[in-house]
Amino acid sequence: MKKTLVPGIEGRYAMRVVSEHLVSFRKPGTPAVLATPWLLHAMEMAAYEAILTHFDQGEASEGVGFQFEHLAPTPAGETIVASARITAVEGQRITLDIEARDSRELVARGTHVRAVIDRERFKKRLEKKGGG
Repeated sequence: MKKTLVPGIEGRYAMRVVSEHLVSFRKPGTPAVLATPWLLHAMEMAAYEAILTHFDQGEASEGVGFQFEHLAPTPAGETIVASARITAVEGQRITLDIEARDSRELVARGTHVRAVIDRERFKKRLEKKGGG
């Protein structure tokens, strides 16, 4: 991990909400609003964008923790803009404040923790489990 990975760095990710992102896509009869897993995906992508250029060769990161609130509904056609800001770098763990907004309001906020991993060592660990 490069020394440039420090608190204050920010990342953004935008996602247009389409029918496949709606709760009603998988659960007929439910509201046609953005499903929480897709909202979480957008915020995780913002975190990934914040740290991506700060890895040494052979490194990557994996999400290891989330705490967030889904505060407001978002319909299809809206664009979610997620942002993440690094608040702490402690060894291999990176903590970020995350949030997402649609064109009208804040729709989610929370924190996310990512761990910097060695890709080769991670791959070997996965292969031991039969993945790969």
